[in-house]
Amino acid sequence: MSATIPGLDMPLTTLVDRYQKLRADRDGRQRAFAEGRRPYLIFHTPPASIWGDIRTPEACFAANIQYVARCLDTASDDLPALEPWFGTGVYANMFGCPYVWREDNAPAVHYRYHTLDEVAGLPKPRWADSEIARLVLDTIRYFKARTGDAIPIVWTDTQSASDTATLVLDACEVLAGCITEPQAVLKFMGTINELVIEFSQVQAELIGDAIVHPGHIMLNGAGLRGMSISDDNLAVASPDVNRRINLPMNDQIGQAMGGVAIHSCGCFSHSMAMVPEVCPSCVAIDCALDGRIDPNPNEPEAVRDALAGTGIALHARMAGGLDDVIARVKRLLHPDLRLIVHAGFADAPDSHRRYEALDTLLAEYYA
Repeated sequence: MSATIPGLDMPLTTLVDRYQKLRADRDGRQRAFAEGRRPYLIFHTPPASIWGDIRTPEACFAANIQYVARCLDTASDDLPALEPWFGTGVYANMFGCPYVWREDNAPAVHYRYHTLDEVAGLPKPRWADSEIARLVLDTIRYFKARTGDAIPIVWTDTQSASDTATLVLDACEVLAGCITEPQAVLKFMGTINELVIEFSQVQAELIGDAIVHPGHIMLNGAGLRGMSISDDNLAVASPDVNRRINLPMNDQIGQAMGGVAIHSCGCFSHSMAMVPEVCPSCVAIDCALDGRIDPNPNEPEAVRDALAGTGIALHARMAGGLDDVIARVKRLLHPDLRLIVHAGFADAPDSHRRYEALDTLLAEYYA
């Protein structure tokens, strides 16, 4: 392990030693939650530069290691992991959509097709022909070369079939097609899912024993399962479209990958109650409950009522001061809700104060 990492104020070997102590401390709580012996976890994330203008394996590793170093002193039940993140358009790039690298910002991707007819019968692309897919795998190899299995690794940011479809094809065509030509949309999304499952399995094989679940944006830890995907279109599609198209597509991934953990920006509580029936492989849902981190948040009570008693873990994202967080958590409380409180970004001293207050509240309630 090389000792020189940009922005890291300690040798890499020292960080790895401290990380192992952190992992041992959090392992028991994570396993207890995974096995149903503990009903809640608390998740604090320090600031990070991982999800921005990152273009090389070396830069990605440096940003990840800086984030892991900040996590060492942050009070949380999460297991920070290395993520080969290069934007949300990894799978769109496999379909030939061009990447746009932007200075001091996350990369964007431009859609390639304009009508459903253009994607009808489109063959599954070869992921090996994609520049960004190769970059993801090269970065995983670089992670492994630098830290082996000492610091876990997750999949790249994986967009759902629906999200990817609206990155490859004009979003208006996709959303309208769900109503007017659902079979054509399902066929196209099915091809996307084949690609997602294939490339995710390639990543998992390369990561090997270093893999941790569920992945991007979620709390990761020992005993947790499934693979995280982002499906922001759940928030804009109708419950009927989510029932017939989007959630079954997510379930295909979950069935292949040992479970699916679904993130969506925006409010999709209108469709959450159907998830256990339509997407039975779902193990977790991540959503915003606060307008400070999402302009269209979910109401805590709606999420609580949809997920209580289902066994699906709720990753509840929120921000604000401790009083605001406590008030919002109280609106979520239910004896049959598996709860992960993602209480925003916090520096190390503040995270300890917030963790203690949340732990006291939740321990007393669930007791």
